[in-house]
Amino acid sequence: MNNFEVPGRVADLVTHAEAILEALEAKEPGGRWAMTAFSRYRAQQLLGMPYEPFDGDLDADPAALFDQAATAVDQLEVPIEHLSWRLSLADALRATAIDIRMVRDAYDV
Repeated sequence: MNNFEVPGRVADLVTHAEAILEALEAKEPGGRWAMTAFSRYRAQQLLGMPYEPFDGDLDADPAALFDQAATAVDQLEVPIEHLSWRLSLADALRATAIDIRMVRDAYDV
């Protein structure tokens, strides 16, 4: 894990996106959203944040929220010993956004 504090904005964006995905999983049975589980889990592990319920508006694009979180991570100034963590986290967040778009686009076919 890391010893670096994740900015609240990144945690808030990921928590918001996760809440939207959980609602989609509950509303759209069939297991397709499970295809996003690995990248989502990877991002959560790198963030090192516990599950937190979200009680806000669920009317947003979760992929865009993960992209915004990745951009925020890219802008973090970290000590050299945390650089690989920052790069891995940004990659995990972007991979999650890609997976979400892949699953969502498969529904459109």
